[in-house]
Amino acid sequence: MRIQAVFFGFIVSAHVFSGHQAWAEKIRFEDLPRLVREKNENVAASRQILKAQEQRTGRLARSFLPQISAQAGHEEFKAGSLPAERKSYWRIDGTLNLYRGGRDRIEDQIRRSQRNFASTSYASEFQTELREAKKAFWGLVSVYKRIAERTEAIEKNEINLRSARKRVGAGLVTTADTSQFELHEISLKRELKRLELEKDQLLNQLSVALALDDHKNISIVADFPPIKPELVAPLEVTKQLDIAALKELATADELRARQLSRWLRPKVDLYASYGLPSLTEDFARSLRDDREMTAGVRVSFDLGQGIEDRNEAAARSAEADAKRLQSAHKLREVNADNHELRHDLKVLGELIAASEDDVKRAEKFLRLTEREYARGVQNGPDLLEAFQKYFEFRDRRIEYFQDYLETRSDLESLIASGTKD
Repeated sequence: MRIQAVFFGFIVSAHVFSGHQAWAEKIRFEDLPRLVREKNENVAASRQILKAQEQRTGRLARSFLPQISAQAGHEEFKAGSLPAERKSYWRIDGTLNLYRGGRDRIEDQIRRSQRNFASTSYASEFQTELREAKKAFWGLVSVYKRIAERTEAIEKNEINLRSARKRVGAGLVTTADTSQFELHEISLKRELKRLELEKDQLLNQLSVALALDDHKNISIVADFPPIKPELVAPLEVTKQLDIAALKELATADELRARQLSRWLRPKVDLYASYGLPSLTEDFARSLRDDREMTAGVRVSFDLGQGIEDRNEAAARSAEADAKRLQSAHKLREVNADNHELRHDLKVLGELIAASEDDVKRAEKFLRLTEREYARGVQNGPDLLEAFQKYFEFRDRRIEYFQDYLETRSDLESLIASGTKD
């Protein structure tokens, strides 16, 4: 009997049929980036952090804007035996930054570095969640294929069982032939239940990555794609997300150290005020409604804070050195992972190509064994062994595809340099 391979690819459904088909969320592989970006809560949180850091940039320009404050009030004042006086007062003060020893410029650079780090973190979070979604997706494609093949194997085993029973009835073989096919059926049905459990777990994982509330109403539309190693771009080390993040942290710490080390440089401000003093401040001038106006330049040092700033500058410099060392080590890890993943892809691609011939040979051997079994040349164990070998090769081919696509997802996540929103 000719064995037909089960075609897989149009729509693989995860929902349960109970008299009618429930509504299902149909998901294609190419939909994953959009769904992760739009729905995943971790990615959304990273996007909000990036927006917050963007709001903090532009510090240098804002530092030169005048600071204006105003106050007004009404008070009652009594001194000794004099009658109590009641009087309103008001005052407007303005301060303009003239010089901060370069601290404002460095603060602006620090905030840009923090914004860049948030952008890198957002891209990294997106890639992490996308990788999990891809691996769950390919895992589902694989488990659905295995379920289809186990179902086919059960049907084929039932045909072999009926054939064995006829031969037992004819007195050609013993009941051992039927028993082995019955035991194999038990094994196949047990494996089918395990695959159903694995399917539910993978649907859960995919629903978490895509922020879908009901994993039972998910349908994936996919088949294993053709193997194209050239689709994976080369690694650009300077843009690799983990390395870029560590470099931005090192830059921020180094800039903070430079900022703190300028504690000896003075702060220079232009200040002015205009108003009516209160009775408490100047009793006589307040009673006369004399307005007062002041203007000047203020130069200030904070020597007490300077000692603390000097120590903190040294600490920040040490932390920047630590980040650079971590970045150097991460570079080694990334290069090693990149090499290993690409090597794995090459080997798995070769195994997939070889598995095509393996399946064809196993199918040819099974057909030959079936014909010889029908003529009485082969016995039941020979047929069962050929039958198991054929489905084993088919199952191994699915494993190679799944491993290849999951490895490619790991590599794509590793070499990613960012994401567009």
